[in-house]
Amino acid sequence: MANVVEVLIHASEKAASIARSCTTSGSETLLVTEKSETEANKRFDKDYKTIADVLAQETAKALITAHFPQLVDHVRGEECTEINGVKISLQNNVKKTAELLSAILPQAIALNMAEAAHKDVSQNLPQLPSNLPVIDPAEVGIWIDPIDGTAEFIAGIQGEAKPGHGLPCVTVLIGAYLRSSGKPILGVINQPFYDKGKGRIIWGLNYADKCKWSHESNVSTNKVILMSSAEKPEIVEKFKSLGWEVKSVPGAGHKLLKVATGEASAYIVSQGTTFLWDTCAPHAILLAKGGNVLNYSDYTPLTYNNQKDLNAYEYCNKDGIIAYDNNSVLEEIKTILNSL
Repeated sequence: MANVVEVLIHASEKAASIARSCTTSGSETLLVTEKSETEANKRFDKDYKTIADVLAQETAKALITAHFPQLVDHVRGEECTEINGVKISLQNNVKKTAELLSAILPQAIALNMAEAAHKDVSQNLPQLPSNLPVIDPAEVGIWIDPIDGTAEFIAGIQGEAKPGHGLPCVTVLIGAYLRSSGKPILGVINQPFYDKGKGRIIWGLNYADKCKWSHESNVSTNKVILMSSAEKPEIVEKFKSLGWEVKSVPGAGHKLLKVATGEASAYIVSQGTTFLWDTCAPHAILLAKGGNVLNYSDYTPLTYNNQKDLNAYEYCNKDGIIAYDNNSVLEEIKTILNSL
């Protein structure tokens, strides 16, 4: 049987391949559509998705369920599969996928995207340790955010990104959780446009009393905390007054990635603007390196085994989040927040 870790990493690189295919000449006409009211993030006046988001999600799902058919009802993603009346799915071959996409895209772009979806990406996958614990697929559920930072993705593809924004902020997030408890146990963050499009994959596993992750287990010693540009001013100013450097960077996945890699010590959201598909993968990685992701309101860990087929807002982390990479950081953050 295939290893769950290997399959989720492979699925993330399939999604990344589709995202990268959109940077080829002519793809500036990338189809963008506004999400319906039940799909949209209420933080934004308008929330968008692209055909690349949906195809990346469905391609990742197809690969996972091909290896583990028992997961067919337990792989969930951010995106509704219908765009402009066409239900997007991965077909049996490049020609059939291109024919489906060409109903809503120019033929050349449809073919390019279909080729990316069916491309062999195995040469891009990292070497994994030989002693990883075996995860029983029957125990897990999967959350996929196929292209986190869609606004940055669109701006980057169209050449309209601001400095420090755009394609480098885009991530593919795939996380696995235990269906029994909702605890995240495996996370993959794929950064398709890292290092001028070479990309990188970061993964973490905490399962069966073993913690493994793809990078050195460095714990951040800096006093950098990430917050949204829409965060409450009193929270921002309190941390600044106590010597913290408060930064705002695009994308929930991008922020959580920076905490996982030690570029920041923590990420705070005091109100509900992140979703389970944003946090599941990074949460598992942070657990693997000694951190966690908690509800902002009561400091309890997030869980991911919510009821299926609800409106998107029901999967929002409504109470906010605190993501951190070690317990000493958490204790300092709690002391500051409790003093507000």
